[in-house]
Amino acid sequence: MIGSIAPDRIAPRVMMLSQPVVRIALHPGDRPLVAAGDRVEPGQPVLERLRHAQVAEHGLRGHAMPAPGTTFAGGTAVAGSGRRTLRFDGAGEVVCALPGGHVRAVVSRHLATVESPVDGTVVGLDAAALSLRADGMGVTALIAVGEPACGPLVVAIEGPSAELRGQRIDVRHAGAILVAGSRIDVESLTRARAMGVRGVIVGGVIGTDVHALRASIGRQEASIHASPPFALVVLDGYGKRPIPPDAWEALTQAAGQTVGLATTPPLVLLPSDAAPYAADRSRVRVVSGPYLGRTGRVLEMIGLRRLAGGVYRELARVALDPVVPPGAHDIVELPIAELERHG
Repeated sequence: MIGSIAPDRIAPRVMMLSQPVVRIALHPGDRPLVAAGDRVEPGQPVLERLRHAQVAEHGLRGHAMPAPGTTFAGGTAVAGSGRRTLRFDGAGEVVCALPGGHVRAVVSRHLATVESPVDGTVVGLDAAALSLRADGMGVTALIAVGEPACGPLVVAIEGPSAELRGQRIDVRHAGAILVAGSRIDVESLTRARAMGVRGVIVGGVIGTDVHALRASIGRQEASIHASPPFALVVLDGYGKRPIPPDAWEALTQAAGQTVGLATTPPLVLLPSDAAPYAADRSRVRVVSGPYLGRTGRVLEMIGLRRLAGGVYRELARVALDPVVPPGAHDIVELPIAELERHG
């Protein structure tokens, strides 16, 4: 039976985190709307971000140099008073002084609001990031693209291995976070954003679709009018990947409630009343090969065996959970590199 050796030989995967901390990056000129210790809730504005930011220079005209990091609103005086005040054409932040009596700043006329994806507390605020601790649980993911987002969770597929087709996404899903199954293509992602969907949770994705989505978000950010935040969170990797069973159970239980999507680190943030989670370290999941996505228990560690092509791999004998017929188990020998242990 699985004992003290097997868990150490099989790579762990921590699927759920209690009260995770998420970070929202701060760029030059960004203005936090909260302070350390403040309570936040999903959808609450926590940051004003400069859009179309540019570097501008202005002569000091004998005025004292404003301290680097000084923020200013559009049209307000940065230094001096009266007719000789130093002003920039827009809001921004002072960066540094230059030789010759000039000051350099990051400036923009357009602002965007970043919303909190969590129900929790501000635990850190520095020049690099705003840190928020969630009250509930976080489902760990491997990839995230976009901005933090939140909305009611809609499970839009029948099972963890199903795929969400674009024609099933419509205006009823505006403002929602969709669970999209094992894979979603770029056409469906484009339709989801056009319909006002705030985020998509999926098991796997194709690399070219990730690049296309990033390019699309970049084009939207370059436009005059900002679009609502959108995030893609990929739970299990590249290609077609069924949603892991633990994540699927947590997501189905949270259906209809407001959840958040974080990108740093990639997480699905469940509400504070989500059921506590205890990992069963004796359980394993198959992460590649013909049994991808199935779960079970290790019966014994077999050791090194020579496989096809002269490759030596360490194997384990695994009793996979029954699929059909009820009560039947598949006893298979699998390389431990194709297994992950519940962490």
